[in-house]
Amino acid sequence: MISEISQRYARALHEVAQAKGSADRVFGELRVLADVYDQNKDIQDFLLSPLINPEQKIKALEGALRAKVSDELLSTLKVMAEKNRLSQFAEVSKAFEAISDEAHGVTRGVVRSATPVSADEQKRIEETVTKVTKKKVILTYEVDPTLLGGMVTQVGGWTFDDSLKSHLTKLSDELNRRAN
Repeated sequence: MISEISQRYARALHEVAQAKGSADRVFGELRVLADVYDQNKDIQDFLLSPLINPEQKIKALEGALRAKVSDELLSTLKVMAEKNRLSQFAEVSKAFEAISDEAHGVTRGVVRSATPVSADEQKRIEETVTKVTKKKVILTYEVDPTLLGGMVTQVGGWTFDDSLKSHLTKLSDELNRRAN
């Protein structure tokens, strides 16, 4: 669940970026920064440390990011540092992604399958889900060893369960219904 504070920062950043025509660029920059942030514990420790004052964090952000990211994003990060909100960075990034997706008519989802899904099958799944949701779909694929066979796709509020377990449950229910 994304906090209201993170939602507010993301909405403000998106509105400013949209007004300047740089929303897609900011989205790309946010994704890169979020990946770097997630993968580097030293950066996390520095930015989240209560022992380092906001001014030092702002100077570090400016030194590291000036001319590498948009002014809109750098300004947002500086405000977050000033307000001791850098702990919300990952959530702001996710909230911005959701706002951007909504603006572009995109929805994201996850396909869990018992075995890896081939490229042809991925294309077929994406086409099917796009028809049902009437949105452009971006799916990630995960192998789930707890599934005996088949797959489960979760997109927005939709769940498409084509797993072996669901088929066996339906068969069992049908047999019980006929037996009674």
